[in-house]
Amino acid sequence: MAEPFAAITGSEHVRPGDGETVASAVVEWVVSPASAGQVAEVLAAARAHGLAVIARGGGSKLEQGNPCTAERVVLLDLGRLSGAIEIEADEGIATLGGGVRCADVAAATREKGLRTVLEPGFEGATVGGTIAADPPGCESSLDHRLRGDLLGLEVALPNGTLTRCGGRVVKNVTGFDLVRLYCGSFGTLGVVTSATLRVHPLPEVALVRSRECASFADAHAAACGLESARVGASGVALVPDGGLVRLLWRVEGGEDAQARVSRAPGDAADESAWEEVRLRVSRGPGPVSVRLGARPSDTPALCAALHEAGAAVRLALPGTGLAFADLAPTALAGLFERAAREQWLLFIERADDESRARFDAFGPAPQTLPLMRALKGRFDPDGVLAPGRFLGRI
Repeated sequence: MAEPFAAITGSEHVRPGDGETVASAVVEWVVSPASAGQVAEVLAAARAHGLAVIARGGGSKLEQGNPCTAERVVLLDLGRLSGAIEIEADEGIATLGGGVRCADVAAATREKGLRTVLEPGFEGATVGGTIAADPPGCESSLDHRLRGDLLGLEVALPNGTLTRCGGRVVKNVTGFDLVRLYCGSFGTLGVVTSATLRVHPLPEVALVRSRECASFADAHAAACGLESARVGASGVALVPDGGLVRLLWRVEGGEDAQARVSRAPGDAADESAWEEVRLRVSRGPGPVSVRLGARPSDTPALCAALHEAGAAVRLALPGTGLAFADLAPTALAGLFERAAREQWLLFIERADDESRARFDAFGPAPQTLPLMRALKGRFDPDGVLAPGRFLGRI
């Protein structure tokens, strides 16, 4: 069965899975295309032979999502699909190959005094994989996420079509916003082979401040005080520290940064303290790691609910209403029920096989699930791409 893929990529870029598993499915073949066209051809070949496909960029978030419902899969390794890093500083945009590492993007833009919103916290993460997973960052907010900076995408569809959506300017959507649809779809609708997104100037100054608080509720109240004082923090985090909670915030800007940061009491902290916040977003030490989300004003309630469930909260981001925690598998059932009752968003980032089989990784099913099923049926009627991996096991 390797012949159809070898004819596309060359036999040296097709190898047996040798017992490897991904998302609970046995890998039959690992195929490494070198171009967007080859990605599309591989998908068409897999569809023609009734094979399911899971795409892998850097592999940093493959443990996320539901188990695959196919017993055997083709692993589409995008390591050769690096592509170019084209930065147009005057236009404020960058066009990036889907297989480019986010760390390389950060280095290339930094040389030009720029940056993107691509979150670099996951080691080895690629542009395409990051768009597919859409992870929150420690400087995210309700109106500042990756999907808001994406302008255009090139996507290989399950039927072998290579398509483009969006464009190279901000106001480029006249119909259905496919760019945002693909962002966060976990590779179940198409494989991102190229992306165009905004770039932003690096700040002249970045200052980190810290304050000790007695509880998450007190730290959240202090975080609200930063808004009242018009500090204009680029990121705010609540971090447990022994029996206390540290409020950390970062202020970016030019000459105004020092004046703004002085509007609220706090101790100067090193930039490494903020890097630790970044790591806490992407890594959890527990056997089960979750993030719980609601309105920003509900952040203390989220932390309290996690504590009641026996979870160890490792971080809360009041700007996005997210709390990250680690817990025992036995605590998942109660937390799942609480999230359904409160209509909170629950995402299981990492769990044991038994828990993944029992609970949907994306939490209680939303009212929009029928619409999502219809979209999957329209984009991928044969269930080629990552079947069962997304919300509602679609």
